[in-house]
Amino acid sequence: MNIKIGMPEILVIFSLMIYTHSYTFSSIAFVLGILARIIQYLMDYSEKLKKAETLTNSVEEAQEVLKDLFNVKKD
Repeated sequence: MNIKIGMPEILVIFSLMIYTHSYTFSSIAFVLGILARIIQYLMDYSEKLKKAETLTNSVEEAQEVLKDLFNVKKD
């Protein structure tokens, strides 16, 4: 399990610490922290999908090359 301590986590912790002083500011920091982590997760997921698609395309191209290599056309 990867444990990351980045800006979104710091914003959530900050919102918990500032809660007793300013409810509004605390809520804003909490929402920003949650949204930032969701956006980061979606970006990472999109990157993984692109890598998988690139790998799939490469394998398909290699299959086509090998298929064409061993399929000798007789005229």
